[in-house]
Amino acid sequence: MSASARETLQLQVAMQVMVTAKRWKLRVADLFRDHGHTGAPTVVLYFLADHPKGLTLSELSERMELSGASLTRLVQRLERDGMVSRRRLVGDGRSWLIVMEPAGREAVRAFDIHAAAMRQRMFQEVSEADMAAALRVLTVLSDKLVKGPDAFRPQRPPRPER
Repeated sequence: MSASARETLQLQVAMQVMVTAKRWKLRVADLFRDHGHTGAPTVVLYFLADHPKGLTLSELSERMELSGASLTRLVQRLERDGMVSRRRLVGDGRSWLIVMEPAGREAVRAFDIHAAAMRQRMFQEVSEADMAAALRVLTVLSDKLVKGPDAFRPQRPPRPER
């Protein structure tokens, strides 16, 4: 494959990843709505589902790649709905542990029936080998966007001179 053919393919893959991610996110948001859920708070529950002892707000923020302020609003909404609770972290009175409550586990279980059906439809004609290859490629790209030379680095405002 020539350099220009490889560059063209790289561009096509990059554009397809962006378009597919946007479409997937929109479809999942529709699915959340269709079944009485809102997207972002439900995603918080998915992150908590694998951590029965809970996660601190900063751990959850890091995993979801959301600012603390945005995540706090989501957690407050889930707390109002009885899906999660906030508990003081033992040994660190400044930190809160976010723990999923039974109502949150039930919401994830109920929604995941529909999400699993969607994933089955989406991947119906995709082989396991192709899924594994796609996962490897996406993982490499994702890691490079976090740790590599092209990692996102938020711009900090310049410090005022003294």
